Amino acid sequence: MSKKAKRKIILIDGIRYYADRPNTCRKCFFWKNRKVGCILGKQNCYYLAEAVMTAQEKKCEGCCYAKGQPCVGAVCYQELDVWLRATRINRAQREGAANG
Repeated sequence: MSKKAKRKIILIDGIRYYADRPNTCRKCFFWKNRKVGCILGKQNCYYLAEAVMTAQEKKCEGCCYAKGQPCVGAVCYQELDVWLRATRINRAQREGAANG
């Protein structure tokens, strides 16, 4: 039985790639030409060792409203939920002070 060898990983511009990546994208099998560029795109690079996350995706990581993808609306539901909770607490405090 053979064990699967772990591929070596290199770090380029803060992104982890497998070490067998060509020096430039132009030498890659998936490079089409100067106009089109890579047919896979940067997000789907064959040599990526980990998924590249955008700033929005990092912000939505762990959010219960982002089911597998970041928010599509102009308003982040997580921020909206925090704002609504703060508004309710402030309203309850004002009503309590008025009654007390």
